[in-house]
Amino acid sequence: MTRIDRAAVVGSGHMGRGIALSLLRAGCDIVLYDSAPGRAADAVAWIGSELDRQASKGSLYADEATHLRARVRATDEMIDIADVDLVVEAIVENLEAKRALFNQLDDAVRPDALLATNTSTLDVNVIAEATHRQSQVCGLHFFSPAHVQKLVEVIDARHTSAHTLEVVLDLVERMGKTAVVAQVGYGFIGNRVFDAYVLQALRCALEGASPGQIDAALEEFGFKMGPFRVMDLVGLDILWHIRREAGDSDEPGWALLGDVVARGDLGTKSGAGWFAHGKDRSVTERAEIAELILAARGTDRNAPVAGESRPLSEDEIVTRCVGALAAEGQHVLSEGIAASAEDVDTVFVLGYGFPADKGGPMAYGRATGLI
Repeated sequence: MTRIDRAAVVGSGHMGRGIALSLLRAGCDIVLYDSAPGRAADAVAWIGSELDRQASKGSLYADEATHLRARVRATDEMIDIADVDLVVEAIVENLEAKRALFNQLDDAVRPDALLATNTSTLDVNVIAEATHRQSQVCGLHFFSPAHVQKLVEVIDARHTSAHTLEVVLDLVERMGKTAVVAQVGYGFIGNRVFDAYVLQALRCALEGASPGQIDAALEEFGFKMGPFRVMDLVGLDILWHIRREAGDSDEPGWALLGDVVARGDLGTKSGAGWFAHGKDRSVTERAEIAELILAARGTDRNAPVAGESRPLSEDEIVTRCVGALAAEGQHVLSEGIAASAEDVDTVFVLGYGFPADKGGPMAYGRATGLI
């Protein structure tokens, strides 16, 4: 097999349906599988509505939308994905759940089919070991929303073959997206480096800056969205789940995130997280969060003056947060997770809204002496 023409997506949540739509636009016939009856059908209905929306905006011809809609179908029976060229997994971010699924897929699909995981943090080598086709397993880490974002991290696992990489890189190009190849390592390039940035933002909050001040400083620097608004958009419960899976949830910055989740404040999907989110898309700071942060101050052992609140300037916030990006990017390079500084910059400009005119965290860090 030299080209992906038929693909299955396993998992029909927000990410899975976006991946399915991306594959559909690349010219693939799609089977969207979910073991829960009715969920895949709901996702296919959403895809149809999204195609209609694109047609109404003029980004897609009406007859093309009709043609694409006919090329995607839903199922809750794994036998229906037996003859695909590629399966992309998009289920819960849990290693054992993914390993169990890959073991099941290994028996369910053709021997020459490729298997890809959309994991954003987990060890693709360990997932691949659940199969008898490790050379045909890779990571395809899409960014949310998958049908909009232009970046895909292609994860080259220990036994991934050159042929597998060639085929999936061609597929990413057909989707109209940019691929950056990363080696296996926690969080790969993007989430590994972004975690350092978010953690630094949380530390700034523990020292005396408000989430609104931190976001404003970084948006003035040129980010499309500050870190606290990004966290609200992604879902604070999802981020907290990842921290617990990583085993570092007791770190004071991450613990502060857990305190917000414990209130039931999950971000935009619940109407409130770090900020209150209005139906008119307004974003306002919350007194409850200010009180929660105040109560948590003094827990960060990395703070310059433990337990003492102090004003932080916009320059300090930017220097610390962007500096954290650049420094962690250096670690990713030295460990061989990223092939080049340019790859790190591409990931952050396309995937995380780093200001393109500043070149990316590595280019900016080197130009300004941050690294």
